[in-house]
Amino acid sequence: MMPKHLKYIFLTAVLFWIDQTALFAQDPIFSQFYSSPLSVNPALAGNGDANWRLVANHRSQWIGEGLDPLTTTSVSFDGKIFKQRDKETNYIGGGLLFLQDKGLGGAYKSNSFHFIVSSHVSLDQDDNNGLSIGLGGSYSNTLIDFGQLSFSQQLSSSGFNRALPTNEPFLSNVKPYFSLLAGITYTYSDEGTNFDIGVAGYRFLKTNRSALNDPTQVDPPRYNIHADYQTFLSNRLVFNTNGMYVFESGSNSYTVGVNFGHILDETDQPTVLNTGLWYRGNEAIIPYLGLSYKNVQAGLTYDINTASSNNANSTLKTFELSLIFRSPQRTSRPIPCPWK
Repeated sequence: MMPKHLKYIFLTAVLFWIDQTALFAQDPIFSQFYSSPLSVNPALAGNGDANWRLVANHRSQWIGEGLDPLTTTSVSFDGKIFKQRDKETNYIGGGLLFLQDKGLGGAYKSNSFHFIVSSHVSLDQDDNNGLSIGLGGSYSNTLIDFGQLSFSQQLSSSGFNRALPTNEPFLSNVKPYFSLLAGITYTYSDEGTNFDIGVAGYRFLKTNRSALNDPTQVDPPRYNIHADYQTFLSNRLVFNTNGMYVFESGSNSYTVGVNFGHILDETDQPTVLNTGLWYRGNEAIIPYLGLSYKNVQAGLTYDINTASSNNANSTLKTFELSLIFRSPQRTSRPIPCPWK
């Protein structure tokens, strides 16, 4: 008879990935979290200096010889749906977000769809202070292709034969579920400075997520606290900094960093070379290189494991790429910022 613990090999591997990379259930945390605003706070839907934006992030981690990396992909679209006629800084926004984790050569896929509505109002006549709220719902599922997995009962003289039954009656796909999310953000801005701070929550209800019909395996809520600040250091140099603290039952993390935007020309939509450095607590140092050209922005990061990281002695690599497409129509925001 097959040892009992082998029944849990696949699920253990998935949970190990989730623990090691701080990918909290259906809502992964990107190194470039600032380039995935809807996964940080639903109140950020429509936030920024464009009428709409299309954002894509792709993260490949534990890339190494002979290994299938764990990949995380997000695609989102958000914008301003309705603006107040006599005061355009007051608007209703909305957004859609798709997130996917994929591993074990595609045998494991975890998908999440978010639907968001937001509202922003100015708190004074000069539009220096503003408040945004966001509400949304999500649908999540986890798919396991057992046809791509091998078990000891399928071992024959010619190797693993996946046409044979697994004899694992407890294995099943995780049941899909719906959940809620909400957030609020305060903004201060003037001609040369911008500051945002907000808090958000995802998956307010604990939901079961098990491939072994285990009722004790649940997705607890996740909460984010985030802030960012931008200002001009000179006519050609912009300073940006931001950070996010994430806490969930039994697991907390934080990421902070700075970016310098080097303005390369003096057009209305300048070309900006972004160079930055972020630190994820006890995990990694993350250099960032990005370029903004007209309505397109790209960014690339590489995670350098720190000595205290669980992966400090690993030769495996983690890269992340982000792409942002913004509408040609832009507001008069004076500060070029990679996450606005």
